[in-house]
Amino acid sequence: MATQRETLRILCKSIVTRLENQKAISFPSRLRQIVQDEVYGLIVPFVLTDEDLRERTLAKVGAKADMLQDSAFTESEQYRAAKAVVRNTFGSDELNGFYFQKSPKFVAGTIVQYLMRSSHIDDVYETDEDLEVQIVEVVQSFNPAALH
Repeated sequence: MATQRETLRILCKSIVTRLENQKAISFPSRLRQIVQDEVYGLIVPFVLTDEDLRERTLAKVGAKADMLQDSAFTESEQYRAAKAVVRNTFGSDELNGFYFQKSPKFVAGTIVQYLMRSSHIDDVYETDEDLEVQIVEVVQSFNPAALH
């Protein structure tokens, strides 16, 4: 089973493939992996996964465990309480197990800026707004369950 980070990479691949197939962008096929990796690198700081939520929750529970040992909380109650606190620090945009720290439109805008200035992209044939719409559509319609 793929990790959510791998699934996020697949989302980036889907974005690049869609833009290429729609003839919105063009680049040498030998650079496809580089473009996909760079898009992933751009968005990974803005998108957290359930794995990130779990790691942060365990860290929070670990930090608070000493204080909570004397209370009547069980570890699972501690975990659930910490998870709720950590979850509240995440962005409010959640799609398919991805927690967007910035809106999908902001993330799309970041990708568009990259496309416009990347030396790996030969041409961009759409307006910024059209590219953003296409990227947001891919993000919103992306279904990790359909990958299996």
